[in-house]
Amino acid sequence: MQNVAQGSTMDNQKLEKNVHEVGKSSTPQSSNSSPTKSETDTFSERQQTFLMDTSESEDDDGSEVESFLIDPEDNETTIQSSKFLLSTEDTDNTVDPETQARLEALLQAAGIGKLAAGDGKHLADPEVLRRLTSSVSCALDEAAAALTRMRNENPRPQPDTRSLVEACTDGDVITVQKLLTEGRSVHETTEEGESLLSLACSAGYYELAQVLLAMHANVEDRGIKGDCTPLMEAASAGFVDIVKLLITHGADVNAQSSSGNTPLMYACAGGHEQAVCVLLEAKANVEDHNENGHTPLMEAASAGHVTVAKILLDHGAGINTHSNEFKESALTL
Repeated sequence: MQNVAQGSTMDNQKLEKNVHEVGKSSTPQSSNSSPTKSETDTFSERQQTFLMDTSESEDDDGSEVESFLIDPEDNETTIQSSKFLLSTEDTDNTVDPETQARLEALLQAAGIGKLAAGDGKHLADPEVLRRLTSSVSCALDEAAAALTRMRNENPRPQPDTRSLVEACTDGDVITVQKLLTEGRSVHETTEEGESLLSLACSAGYYELAQVLLAMHANVEDRGIKGDCTPLMEAASAGFVDIVKLLITHGADVNAQSSSGNTPLMYACAGGHEQAVCVLLEAKANVEDHNENGHTPLMEAASAGHVTVAKILLDHGAGINTHSNEFKESALTL
């Protein structure tokens, strides 16, 4: 408004100056003379021409002022301003529809629709639009990545399609109970022919062994291979609690494998002192021979388990007992 007022004042001053100059040039030097008709006409024509030029100049200025004073705000300020901000008609840069829709939604949600008030030309600048679009796109990408991480950290539970053998291998007691309740057989075997109870005992799955025994698993089940009993597996690995559990359920402490080894021999060969003591307390035979003629004491001596050998001697093992084939003794091994 100040520029417009200054413009009008300058035009008026210019008009007065021109009128004064015209009048001065048309007035005779002598104060007694009067202007002629031609001189009067000339003065009028010049004055009319100047006024027309001035009027046109004022109209142009007025149109520019009127254009400058247009206010884009109305009842739909947020939507119109956002659309103006995103408009690319006057620029060479284009925005893909998806990004533009996201930007519009974000602007409306943030309530910043008045950004384009005034002439809005600074907001239609390609660089401004590029920065805004880039910021919104980055924010949306980060949000999408966060949602993806949340989904990965909290995956939907998948139906359990494992077999009974697989569940036993994993030591998954709950799934084993569920499958057995649904009618699966506790006497199933692994691909290697091992019984489920032997599998649990060799892996040290105490709770799983309890569940299988409670579901009437055979405590002497040697599986398809017909080799080791569950007690032999537990004694060989030194799982004392499972050894006790199996003995409580009536496991034979003097049973022999296909090679003639007893649970006590397996425990002695592994150097498992506590398991040896539990088996001896359960009346395991200290003088049994395997197919090589070795006794539990020979197995302990052969593996260098001095403490186990002492325990066996304390329980009456014969130090001079010889093997059947090579006449070996605990002293010569």
